[in-house]
Amino acid sequence: MASPAKEFHHPLLIRLTHWINFIALGIMVMSGLQIYNASPILSFSFPDIVTLGGWLAGARMWHFFAMWVLFFNGLVWVLYNIVTRHGRTTTIFRKEDMPGVLPMIQYYLRIRKEHPKIKKYNSLQKLAYTSVAFLGVGSLLTGVSIYWPVQFSYVTALFGGYNAARGWHFFFTMSFVFFFFGHIFMVVISGWSNFLSMITGWKKTAASE
Repeated sequence: MASPAKEFHHPLLIRLTHWINFIALGIMVMSGLQIYNASPILSFSFPDIVTLGGWLAGARMWHFFAMWVLFFNGLVWVLYNIVTRHGRTTTIFRKEDMPGVLPMIQYYLRIRKEHPKIKKYNSLQKLAYTSVAFLGVGSLLTGVSIYWPVQFSYVTALFGGYNAARGWHFFFTMSFVFFFFGHIFMVVISGWSNFLSMITGWKKTAASE
């Protein structure tokens, strides 16, 4: 009788840092929305249900707590990947991945029925994961420029001044939100086994005798 074959995808440290990132980013986004509500840059505010902190000072405490968690967790992740070379070819988006982006978009939109041939991650996933690193750098730099606009005035000026830096910081925050929903969508489309692999490390791949 055929039984599902399994393939090991995610080492323990990768799984741990992934879920810590998930929690820390959630705290940062929700507390960031509370900080935004204290002085909106657009003509709307966010409902309390999606914010964290209750007030400006409380939100800032949560925001900076999560920032340091994210920083050290990210540092562990980067050092692990440098030492082990994990994800060097399977996760980072490369020039040769470009032709695979459109077929995956077509598949996710159900325009294309057959699943394109992939390895550990498809081209669209690799593009999304690689883009997050740049979003993180942009979020960090804009956060520094609006929290220490005098001490890091050259960084603030790089983004067009204080108010413009706030706008950029909001843009990067919303980009993380869109990434989250896109990530969830791709996980759902890929199947339950794909989600479980980030918990157990193992993913069902095909039937074996």
